[in-house]
Amino acid sequence: MFSEGVLNSDVERLWQLQTVLTQLGDREKQLTSKPESFAAIDREWQQANDEMTSLQQSIDQISKERRRVEGELSDQQEILKKYQGNLMQVKNQQQYAAAWKEIDSTRKQVKELEDADLKMMGEIESLQGNLDERRGGSEDLKSRWDTAHDAWQHSLGDLRAEVEKLKEKAAALESQVPKRLKDEFFRIFKQRQNVAIAPVINDSCSACRTRIRPALFQQLKRGDLVYCEGCHRILYVEGPAS
Repeated sequence: MFSEGVLNSDVERLWQLQTVLTQLGDREKQLTSKPESFAAIDREWQQANDEMTSLQQSIDQISKERRRVEGELSDQQEILKKYQGNLMQVKNQQQYAAAWKEIDSTRKQVKELEDADLKMMGEIESLQGNLDERRGGSEDLKSRWDTAHDAWQHSLGDLRAEVEKLKEKAAALESQVPKRLKDEFFRIFKQRQNVAIAPVINDSCSACRTRIRPALFQQLKRGDLVYCEGCHRILYVEGPAS
């Protein structure tokens, strides 16, 4: 029935454009899809790297807290020196007792801060030792990752060249289509899972299986722009142009 349909030249170009864009999408996906030969070592490297990053973050966090404690410790030590100096200036027993109370309280704070500082210093040393050990052990893994990554990227050379050719072909086809129709094509293309043009097969839209009414078919025969009544894609009929 549709073999005698008149082929609209603009729709023909859009059909070619859609085919090229589909191929381009597939090739670009291949460029970013990791082959299993690389994906396995990549997962291993990412896990090791995440663990080292976590260790470094812990070291940084504890180091920041230790700097705060050391600053507070320095302040308390200065206050203690001041109280100890004031002790020599007291004039009665009451002032002496009050001074000793302040000194004793400050000494306790200094001791707590010193203990906290020592504890954090030990934690940092332990974490740093663990991190250094993991970094040393990851050198071979990183070397294997680099080798596998380079091999994967090298294998993509022909694919990248094909992508560039497809982009050029798509641009050339776009330049031959009127802007209004091209904008309409891309609007539908984005809304309909990258399928804006639907070939008519067995009297039906191949995308949604909606039957094409005879009146619409007559429009297709005239070369008019016709939309599917089911999915609203642009209908396309293969056949010789008249």
